[in-house]
Amino acid sequence: MAPPGTSRRRGRRGRRAAGRCAGLPLDALFEIMLRLPARDVCRLRAVCRSWRAVASDRAFVDAHASRHPGLYVAASFSDDDGGDESCGVDIVDLSSGDIVKTIYTDVSGSRVQRTRLDLVCLVEGPSPLDVTMLDPVTGATYIPAKSISADDEDLLSSGRLIMESCAFGKVPSTGEYKVVRLLGSGNPCELYECEIMTMNSAGALQWRAIQGPQLPVCSSNNMRSVVINGVAYFLLDYSRLYCSNDGLLIRPGNIVPFDLETEEWMGILNGPKPVARGRDMIVVSSTLEIMEPLSLADLNGSLVMVHDVYGSPMDLWFLSDLEQGLWVKKYSIDFEYYNNNAYPLLLLDDEKIVFLLRGTNILQSYDLKDDTYTDILVVPDFRSVGIYTGDLLSLEGGLN
Repeated sequence: MAPPGTSRRRGRRGRRAAGRCAGLPLDALFEIMLRLPARDVCRLRAVCRSWRAVASDRAFVDAHASRHPGLYVAASFSDDDGGDESCGVDIVDLSSGDIVKTIYTDVSGSRVQRTRLDLVCLVEGPSPLDVTMLDPVTGATYIPAKSISADDEDLLSSGRLIMESCAFGKVPSTGEYKVVRLLGSGNPCELYECEIMTMNSAGALQWRAIQGPQLPVCSSNNMRSVVINGVAYFLLDYSRLYCSNDGLLIRPGNIVPFDLETEEWMGILNGPKPVARGRDMIVVSSTLEIMEPLSLADLNGSLVMVHDVYGSPMDLWFLSDLEQGLWVKKYSIDFEYYNNNAYPLLLLDDEKIVFLLRGTNILQSYDLKDDTYTDILVVPDFRSVGIYTGDLLSLEGGLN
């Protein structure tokens, strides 16, 4: 029986070709290749046409991805070789530390947004407002026709304008990719302008102005926003709020969610109660000391608040009930490198957590069972790392 998605007519042709090439029926070849790692399968594509046809078939690619769920990161690079600067994104296999594909771009100075998708979002670059989407499979880049929406064009002439925060995610119900960003002048007393952009096949990309949040959020540079299941979560900037009346109502760890599908802001989500108690310390401590240990992460599809106070164990709080605002502290890790500001990037099935050490740009694996640490690789910039969820077989002819 031919594998799913392969017609009988194609199967007969494949069997005849396979017989001429290696004497293997198509079904057997399908099963054998399914057991091989992606790198070996890509090499076998060059043996003959029938082998390439099997390895490139959509049904095979999907089946292989299901059996070999790889762990890959996307990291930006910039090389200056004899005055000729090249830049782009590397797709790196975490299991080996090998670069499996390099995609060159002309978006110099950009950084990879921290996402968990099969596309890569590049922000900043030549302009602080730049946002570029990259498809690692084709190498194509997608850039909006204008750097700002028509409704906000007057802001460009008003002086200093920066992108305070940016989030890139996918709407589960439609499959659309969307980017939402907050623009500001850096003035803590001013509310943000909000824009959103939808990436689909309907036409050119363009920003649209929408209602922004009524409270200031933290800068995305500090790992304080994340997108999970079509909802973008932004950590509120308590250091700004404390000096206003709003600070009497908002506590450290409060989050404002944004629904990418409806393009509406949701109600404020309270953080874990032990984190919120930090507000009571404010009389003897600065607001920055309270805010600095907090960040948001996506671990296996769960929203996680990271509470990492200097000299104390790192607490990982998992959101268990969005409607009730219930959090569960699943891990409390006595991390060995306090000064490196560790950030949890991945939670693996074998009770290991992959951390990004912001002080040394190292990706490090921590074994929860053995309390041991293993360095995986060094990245050029800790601010420029995302998780790539695409399948390597889709990177047609692109494996290095």
